Amino acid sequence: MSSGIDWDDLRYILAIARAGSLGGAAKVLCVNQSSVYRRLEQFEKTLDVRLFERQRNGYRLTPQGEVLADTAKRIEAETLAVERQLLGSDLKLSGHIRVSTGELLGLFLLPKLFGEFSKLFPDIYIDLSLDNQMADLSRRDADVVVRATSNPPDNLVGRRVADLAFCAYAHRDYLDRAGRQRPLDQYEWLGFDERLARTPQARWLNDEIPMQRCRYSFDSSAAMHESARCGLGAAILPCFAADPLPELERISEIRRSGSFGIWVLTHPDLRRSARVRAFTRDIGDRLTAHSAQLAGLSAALPLGQASTPANSLPKTVKPAA
Repeated sequence: MSSGIDWDDLRYILAIARAGSLGGAAKVLCVNQSSVYRRLEQFEKTLDVRLFERQRNGYRLTPQGEVLADTAKRIEAETLAVERQLLGSDLKLSGHIRVSTGELLGLFLLPKLFGEFSKLFPDIYIDLSLDNQMADLSRRDADVVVRATSNPPDNLVGRRVADLAFCAYAHRDYLDRAGRQRPLDQYEWLGFDERLARTPQARWLNDEIPMQRCRYSFDSSAAMHESARCGLGAAILPCFAADPLPELERISEIRRSGSFGIWVLTHPDLRRSARVRAFTRDIGDRLTAHSAQLAGLSAALPLGQASTPANSLPKTVKPAA
């Protein structure tokens, strides 16, 4: 330890190791790439050891770097565990909650629900992150996730609050040109790239539509939604995001995928936090109240109005693993 190790440097080493590049690490650390480069060069110079092999396809840990990265992972895990325990013991209905959700839920559904929540809990502040990938709550990427999934992580607790349905949609002008009542495989489609390939809607599309009919592919559900709204082709979209738009028209029956639904989840260490408990209960109940809209069974209602009683959906509770 007398060698001059700055433990803050370990965050940089761990970020580079996980991302495999300086640019990826910079994004995670919210700094510029040159700062990551200088920090790594200075750290290696201080230790007089090479921590990464600079390869054409990215940065790879040397044996010495692996030892240091393993140490950094242990320190990170212990630090995050302490943070979660401290937050979990917080009894104040105030402070910040970091919420992670998918793009369409975050754009079309949750903002109005957050507004209703904030009227009841004005001292709780919400930091919202939109990402189609599940956040890692063990690493404190978020405190709560509101996520459409059929397989919630084993290390999280929470409940399934609603079914989620999809339909195939196309712009009315597109259908005027292409014709209605045609087999689905005769339309041009908006497809999914590999980042979204495991979603139920991507599997449905792959089963029903030849790949050559997909003129575009997307790694963003929000971009696909907007492209369908602009008439670029047919797309499979969640009913809650497409039904409110008069320019989009259903061209298929409703599809559901077994256990696929919306879950509200948190880490077991955080479930006793007063503000986390208030948020998960309130937002979960509000989502359940709109289960008919989420399941594509009713016309879109203003989100301040309940279309289905809150107790109409069995609340599948996910206990700690």
